[in-house]
Amino acid sequence: MFRRGERGFTLIDLVMAIAIMGIIMPGIAMTTVGILKNHQKAGDAYIVLQQVQNTGYWIMHDIQAADNVTLGNPNGFPVTLIVPVDTEASNDRKVVYTFDGDKLKRQVYDFSDTLIMEMLIAQYIDMSQTTITSGGLKSYELTARASRNEMAVERSYRIRQRLGAI
Repeated sequence: MFRRGERGFTLIDLVMAIAIMGIIMPGIAMTTVGILKNHQKAGDAYIVLQQVQNTGYWIMHDIQAADNVTLGNPNGFPVTLIVPVDTEASNDRKVVYTFDGDKLKRQVYDFSDTLIMEMLIAQYIDMSQTTITSGGLKSYELTARASRNEMAVERSYRIRQRLGAI
């Protein structure tokens, strides 16, 4: 209860406050939704960029060290590499890059063709858009594409084998 001389809000004050809030709130809500959508897109862009860069890094690293590179058909995968460990050919490792759905895997085999390691290199890889081709004498061109939700990133890499690595 109000005592005499005290003032409170009138009904007109309350109606005006609600009307102003009704004008301001949709703008705040739209801005918040926009920020959240952009945050999701930026996160997806970062993820697919990392996947493409991992693909380029690992394949480039292994091709540069390989003595022998065999490309599959039609997009070049699976890629099979013979990587020397030391001067003894019997110690060489076989490295194979294969797709498992949208995942690119790296498998390492010992000299007796026993699988000794398998690792996930990248995911969200678009198999139909990811290719590796021979560019001439001991040179290759890798095009890797990854996509997630509405974001896609594609990068091309030129790779040359090192001559006489060991």
